[in-house]
Amino acid sequence: MLKEVPVRTTRIRTLDQLHRGDQIEARLSVGPAYDDVVIRRGSVQETAPGIGVVWIMDQLSGLRKAINTDECTLWRVA
Repeated sequence: MLKEVPVRTTRIRTLDQLHRGDQIEARLSVGPAYDDVVIRRGSVQETAPGIGVVWIMDQLSGLRKAINTDECTLWRVA
C-alpha cells in the first residue's frame, strides 16, 4: 500500500507572485463551517494582474481555463 504524501500549499495574494509553469490550485469558499473546495488545479500559462485573471492548463480536463481572482483564492502547490 502506498503512503499518501501531504501536499504543501502557499497562498498567492497577488498575481505578481506567479510565474509561467507554477502549479496552482484555485479554491472556492463554500461557507464558514467548511474548508475551501478545490475547483481547478494546473500549471500557470499567463497572468493578467490588471484584471485579476490567471490562465492555467487544467490537469483534469487538459484544457486552458481562466480563473478570476475575485471569485476564488489561489494556492501554489509544492
